Amino acid sequence: MKSAFTLVTLFCAAVVLQLGLFPAFVPTLLQPDVGLLIAMAALAFCPREFALIALFVLGLHADLFGSARFGLLTLSYLLSAGLILCVAWRELTRGDLLAAWAGGVAATLLAHSLYVLLGLLCGFDVRWGQAFATLLARMLAALIWGLPLAWACAQWLYRLGMMAPPVHERWAAEIRLAAARRGKVMRG
Repeated sequence: MKSAFTLVTLFCAAVVLQLGLFPAFVPTLLQPDVGLLIAMAALAFCPREFALIALFVLGLHADLFGSARFGLLTLSYLLSAGLILCVAWRELTRGDLLAAWAGGVAATLLAHSLYVLLGLLCGFDVRWGQAFATLLARMLAALIWGLPLAWACAQWLYRLGMMAPPVHERWAAEIRLAAARRGKVMRG
């Protein structure tokens, strides 16, 4: 039940951010692929099975609300996550914010490149200038928004208790250490 609630909240957060807040307040050049960044944060902090389901669900989100070719973004999300896990599984799944951010940036580059390549294989007409400009804009947006989205997603997953046990223990220890430091500083 907790997993279903978490998936629904991640999906709703991606919808609200991707379709509501970012288009209203952020220039088009700086609008990230929110679903992919949230999914990569889930991959960095949650158990692998849940994270892969989240990748699939958020890939469907991207296909439903932003793709002209249904299914290609979902496939691109899953393939890029698989490639990243093959290359940097240990670094990504330790629960580090910078690894989640770097994974989101790498996944953005891989997923959207795979989207163009799969579109070519399916016989779709690709406008190279537009594809390259979109890829650069998504990369820039991922560099800017990836870390805050990973932090917010990690905070939400921690509060819901959906982090992988070693990651949850690490975050809990860091929170206790920060609280102890604040206590020492306040006494002194």
